[in-house]
Amino acid sequence: MNTLRVGTRKSPLAIRQTQLVVDQLKKINPSLEIEIVGLSTKGDRLQQAPLTQIGGKGVFVKEVEYQLQEKAIDFAVHSLKDLPARLPEDLVLAATPKRAMPYDCLILKEAKLLSADQNIVIGTSSIRRAKQILRLYPNAEIVPIRGKIETRLNKMVKENMDGTILACAGLERMNYFSQLSAFRILTPEECVPAVGQGILGVECRREDSALQQLLAQLTDSETQAAAEAERYFLHQMDGNCDIPVGAFAKRFNEAWEFYGFLAETVEAEGKQIRLTGKDPLSLAKDALKQLMPNRQYC
Repeated sequence: MNTLRVGTRKSPLAIRQTQLVVDQLKKINPSLEIEIVGLSTKGDRLQQAPLTQIGGKGVFVKEVEYQLQEKAIDFAVHSLKDLPARLPEDLVLAATPKRAMPYDCLILKEAKLLSADQNIVIGTSSIRRAKQILRLYPNAEIVPIRGKIETRLNKMVKENMDGTILACAGLERMNYFSQLSAFRILTPEECVPAVGQGILGVECRREDSALQQLLAQLTDSETQAAAEAERYFLHQMDGNCDIPVGAFAKRFNEAWEFYGFLAETVEAEGKQIRLTGKDPLSLAKDALKQLMPNRQYC
């Protein structure tokens, strides 16, 4: 296991995230040789198409997983929010390193104080983000925007939008905060993050037990507990990343907070909940029962 191939999307952020994992592995075992293999995915190639029309968020991972299953690579690094709750039976989530900043960030084209009744144009292709930003700014116009960080920031300016919404984790990992003219970090009360946002998911083949043991050393226990609770919440939606759903678990002193957001259909306004307790998985289960009381959960 001295030479490993790790697969990832080709975007600058994906490569950066993978390099962070590689650096951690080399701290554990300095003799490791690891090659980063950049892979093209359907989601990256078809940036003009809405995700719901081309297969949902899974389009960012399926082709990487295929290379993993074909043994062209040994493991893969994903943004956990892109991973459906159900993985292929021959693959496992081997590690969840310490979570980065999990929140969403409203980036503004220019520094100005927004009021709730302003007519503003916000770019986002996330229905989850759109529904929650409309609670803050009911008169906002939402326009679709996709692509890597640089693409979205350029589109915001060229297409005369007032702002766009990106994950704080990506901005943090790519050192973009210092380059932004103005931004507002949205609290989970304002915008419940995507399931697993800010967490990296390291995936490998189930049969590679030795590699699993190596990768498991990257796992942060608090991040793992949060990921399990959030992904359980998603799993009960039939593992579907495409409906407007958000979940965020965070340790708060000796207890946990759990935020859930759910719109049962794309047309529904959506409901939000915040619970506190000792166990994040139990909180996720309670949140589901309160948000969708007529549904049976496994």
